[in-house]
Amino acid sequence: MNIFSTKDINCFRFAIPATVFAFAALTSSCEDETSKIGSSLTEGEISISIDTMMFNLNAVPLENTNFDSRTGNLLLGNINVPEYGKLDCSFVTRLLCATNLNLADSLLTPERVDSCDIMMYIKRGDLVGDSLAPQKVSVFGLDKQLPSDISNTFNPEGYYNKSNPLGSASYTPTWIGENDSIFSAATNTQKYYYTSIQVPLSPEIGKQIFSDYKDNPSIFAWPETFAQKYPGYFIDQTFGNGCVANIFEIRLRIFYWYMKKVSYTEDKETKYKWEKTAAYAIPFISSPEVLSSNNISYTVSDDIIGMINDGKTIITTPGGYNTSFRFPAQDIINHYKKDEHNLSLISELLLTIPAEPIENSFNIGTAPTLLLIKSSEVEDFFNNNKIPDNVSSFTASYDATNKQYKFSSMRSYIMQLLDKSEITDEDVEFTIIPVELQSETAGNYGSSTSYVTKCSPYIVKPTMTHLFTEKASIVFTFSSQIIK
Repeated sequence: MNIFSTKDINCFRFAIPATVFAFAALTSSCEDETSKIGSSLTEGEISISIDTMMFNLNAVPLENTNFDSRTGNLLLGNINVPEYGKLDCSFVTRLLCATNLNLADSLLTPERVDSCDIMMYIKRGDLVGDSLAPQKVSVFGLDKQLPSDISNTFNPEGYYNKSNPLGSASYTPTWIGENDSIFSAATNTQKYYYTSIQVPLSPEIGKQIFSDYKDNPSIFAWPETFAQKYPGYFIDQTFGNGCVANIFEIRLRIFYWYMKKVSYTEDKETKYKWEKTAAYAIPFISSPEVLSSNNISYTVSDDIIGMINDGKTIITTPGGYNTSFRFPAQDIINHYKKDEHNLSLISELLLTIPAEPIENSFNIGTAPTLLLIKSSEVEDFFNNNKIPDNVSSFTASYDATNKQYKFSSMRSYIMQLLDKSEITDEDVEFTIIPVELQSETAGNYGSSTSYVTKCSPYIVKPTMTHLFTEKASIVFTFSSQIIK
């Protein structure tokens, strides 16, 4: 571990006399007498140290070609950016079924189905590339169950009939990423928050679903029984390039008609008649409760490989490269113990890593959030859907103003090591991974607290980040006292 400076940088120390004085005088009715209760108990000085130490973390690149891509963020499309590389994205997904259709007419028959479609929704801004580039998407029905150990390298061949798509549609997600003043002024209009891709399906698909709900309702009682009849869908971009979109929700809609009794006035008399009325139902929808997984192929650019070969620390998403390093815990502990003291308190430990986006022609930015985690715990962390505990795993958001990630609240980590007789490799080997955090807010008596509920690998959009791990800084704050 190379320490740029073994001296304290921005080190502030000041001493506070530890003598406690008696400041209350007790008096009697006959004479003044000062009580000795509360007089000095200890003699000494308290030193408060706030030390900033510069470290070269000597980070090493970690190839990330096979990873867990099960998420509610479903990427569709492909790009080829000289600075970033080539990215191809499709996905497979099951859908969650409604237990009943809540139809406007309970006597509805499948013959009244007019049409059906699949709608895919994209939030404004969740796109990288040319939103005007023409694309074509195809939807295929799966013929068998998806594997439980699915990853980004999953090959859907053999799970669907390539020559028989359920539907196809051309699209251009032109609302995504637009800066037009019309859309900027429409901030209170929900339809401008997202755009959608509509894929028409055969009406026979809707009729079959209606028949199943009517004749075999047990199919929809449990996700397991539903998946046996409807294993899911493979959705692929079959034409176009230069654009990758993040689909946050999928709905299957069935349009039908029914007879509705309506009133009208004739010769000042209220009369009634039956009118043919259009409506639709949503039997299936995407949901975190059911399996969805991205099929991602990412070939890193020669530019990124060149920077890594030059010793630069680069991390990318989705997949590509993470990074790892040895945390300088022993150096910090040695620094803590170098001064003589017999009473101490560690207040804080902060790690800051400078970072910058890599200039490119597609406005691909930095990872919004990084996870710093002990390398030995990475697999277990994601397999068991854990959240950062500020003991062996920490998160930091990108500070675009100061161009840095700051990992705070690392006090518990260093406190644990102080109690160990020997620090092992497992204690100090860490991995940095871009992640997406989901949180919930709980309110109580006028205040609110936000809790992280999920931490998963970042698969929202392509990113690439240059971490200056050779310029990392650690701020270590503690107080010490010598009791005489």
